[in-house]
Amino acid sequence: MSGGPLHPFHRFLFWLSQFDGRISASAGRKLRRRRLKATLADFDRRLAAVTAEDICLDFGANMGLFTEKMAATGATVHAYEPDPHCFAILQARFAGRANIHLHNAAVARTAGRATLRRTLDFAQSPDLQSQSSSIAIQNPGLYQADGITVETRAFVDVVNGFDRPVAIVKMDIEGSEFDILAHVLEAPERFRIGAMFVETHERRFPEFRRMVRQVRQMNVDGALPYPVDTFWP
Repeated sequence: MSGGPLHPFHRFLFWLSQFDGRISASAGRKLRRRRLKATLADFDRRLAAVTAEDICLDFGANMGLFTEKMAATGATVHAYEPDPHCFAILQARFAGRANIHLHNAAVARTAGRATLRRTLDFAQSPDLQSQSSSIAIQNPGLYQADGITVETRAFVDVVNGFDRPVAIVKMDIEGSEFDILAHVLEAPERFRIGAMFVETHERRFPEFRRMVRQVRQMNVDGALPYPVDTFWP
């Protein structure tokens, strides 16, 4: 698991979270909270080793907080953000930054088109609510019925579309990560990646809890060719 050796209590929570049921779910939530600091520290440690020769990818860039951190290394950064509200902010924020390339698109397992839905409260606080805009979540109690048609780019095409491996992939894409993680698990060695940091939304998609557990177990066992940290905040 990325972030260094597990603290004994974290290891216990990790073991407990592998089962089904309420206790397991509670253990998973506690583990996520406790791993946050280690995950962010590992991200910063890996970022410190990035140079101007490297490539970093920000999937779900939102307002560009981590795009900025990646770009400060001098690396070439490709930031993907499908919500037009956020994308306009990114364009204004990074105008003239030659090492930052902005893409008004979502990243998914396959290329094509998708419907981006915003929360019911989006208009009241668009900067905040845009963090939850999603092409995967369709809950009518939380999301608007009408959406915005956006472009999707295939994960494999984006990641393997460069003349060198990608140093860091940060992925915060509100539910679309599960199809991509499943794709990665099919043949992880075909993706040229240094490290992945992924926010997972298994509380909203309980059917994917076992897959998230599998990824975490493989990290613990060192069974992946690169770390895939699923405790991104």
